Amino acid sequence: MRSVPFEFVSGLAAEFGAVECCWRESERSFTGYVAECWFGFLPTFFAQRWAAVVGYSVLVRTVSDGPTRFVVSVPVTVPQGAIRLSGGQRGGRVRVRLVR
Repeated sequence: MRSVPFEFVSGLAAEFGAVECCWRESERSFTGYVAECWFGFLPTFFAQRWAAVVGYSVLVRTVSDGPTRFVVSVPVTVPQGAIRLSGGQRGGRVRVRLVR
């Protein structure tokens, strides 16, 4: 298993057509964080590619609440000093909009 920086995942997600990408804490991720990449279509190729990169399956979900219908969660590392939690916000999302 390997971890990759959030910036790299979000940049590549944009190339694959992601509408939005953000990171959040995750109790299930071996890095402690995941990038959530939001797509308007089922991102099968993107998910398969990342599963090969990180060494295990990534989570693909269909959601009813969010900027689009599909979201892929990929284990990532986050920029040093970018973490600001206050008062039990574990699992909260930090939005980083993709710039096109």
